[in-house]
Amino acid sequence: MAANSSVVDYSLENLEPPILSVEAAVERSSFFEVPPFLRPKNQIGDVSKGMTEADHKIVSAEVHMQYKFVCSS
Repeated sequence: MAANSSVVDYSLENLEPPILSVEAAVERSSFFEVPPFLRPKNQIGDVSKGMTEADHKIVSAEVHMQYKFVCSS
């Protein structure tokens, strides 16, 4: 099998600390671009205008997520 004959060499030089939270990602400006196939085909309305004209306002919010990584062979 090709996987058994491959060699992977990792360098630990210039290695930055891992990003383990949404807050850390924002702080370090580490984002993934949304793939085109996930973007809406047609924008519905003007989000900025809708938020400005809304009767109820979101003053602040926090997002907490749980990430899981599963590796199996």
